[in-house]
Amino acid sequence: MKKILFIMSILVFAVTSMAYAAVPNTNKPNVVVMYINNAKTKFNGDIDQSILSNLAKCISSDKYEYIDGKPYIEKLNKAGIVDISTAERSDIVDSLEGENIDYAVFLEVQPFVRKEKVHMFNYGIEMTSQVPFKIIDVVNNKYLYNGKFVEQGDKSTSLGGLGNKGVVLKALDKVNEQIAVTLETRLPASKPVKSAK
Repeated sequence: MKKILFIMSILVFAVTSMAYAAVPNTNKPNVVVMYINNAKTKFNGDIDQSILSNLAKCISSDKYEYIDGKPYIEKLNKAGIVDISTAERSDIVDSLEGENIDYAVFLEVQPFVRKEKVHMFNYGIEMTSQVPFKIIDVVNNKYLYNGKFVEQGDKSTSLGGLGNKGVVLKALDKVNEQIAVTLETRLPASKPVKSAK
């Protein structure tokens, strides 16, 4: 009888543990990520992979509900806002109204600026990335961060034959470091509380 009671208590514990684990944590903030790649390169897929994997790591599922922002970008485009990097905060917040979103993260990879450096026995490439970046508290309609990351990647050789891809990804690694630090320090891990006006 004791054995059966012991097995039943283990079974009840296991079932309740699994049921509790299946319930999503509703206390996690909902974060929409609006990402645009306007770099116009032959390796846009690699750029997307670099940025999006970094964002997924920074906005991890154990702390946040990550929401893809493509539908909201389309909604802004339909409203006539094509260049979202220059959009007003209120326009972005209005496009998210009624969507149960706590925070919005926006970033755009703009076209890279290429500069060639030629010395007597050396040839080098320098690529400059420009990434406007915004974090918005949607509930309180305020910026938590509004800026632009400008980073350079460079590479040189005495033999020539350098490509853009490696240099661009080197610059984006620096941008990803800036994004990670900014998200860690500026994006709260709790739902926002509506402030009284």
